[in-house]
Amino acid sequence: MNLPSSTSTSDSSSYSNETCDYCGSQDSWVIHPARLRGVPRFFCTHCLLRSHPTSFCPHLLRFFSATASVSPLSTRYLCPPCRDPISFSFFRPFVDTNGVRCLDKSLSEALVCACKIAAFSMNRAVCAFKMEAERKGKEGAVAKKRAREALEYFVKLYEKARSDVDKLREASFELSGGDQEQKPKQSLASNGDLKVKENSAMKVKQEE
Repeated sequence: MNLPSSTSTSDSSSYSNETCDYCGSQDSWVIHPARLRGVPRFFCTHCLLRSHPTSFCPHLLRFFSATASVSPLSTRYLCPPCRDPISFSFFRPFVDTNGVRCLDKSLSEALVCACKIAAFSMNRAVCAFKMEAERKGKEGAVAKKRAREALEYFVKLYEKARSDVDKLREASFELSGGDQEQKPKQSLASNGDLKVKENSAMKVKQEE
């Protein structure tokens, strides 16, 4: 199986999805999007398989759609990447006589396994984002309800305050009107006292 050329007309280093976040490989045709510890990342085929050891069988390159149960009586097995952690690679295409990179059966199985792991990881990410969106939607609905209740309560307080202000204005107006009515009465009484005093003074003069 011949592989397409990794060279591109555009600068591949400027695109994060064309570079492996682990080894820096820029072969854009073998970069897989996947999540690691809840963080979205981009991996080459080797780094994706290396960072997800519990998602597949490293010997048969079979993807596990669920967590595999291990029997306590099973014999100990040392997987290839553990036997040779330095030089081992899950995916290392070879170059034919024409200078074209090629895949054999084992490399094709590794590539397919990595694609399945990436697809499973991104499907789980979609489900997680969907649940998060639903949760935020519910929180938004609750916040909207609380805001509406707070606005209604504010309107009630505002109406009550306006009513109290109107009552105070009416009371102050009544008090000011009562004082104005009492002032003419007081002035009339003072005028009457003045006239009495003048009459008494005239009588005293006449007697003299």
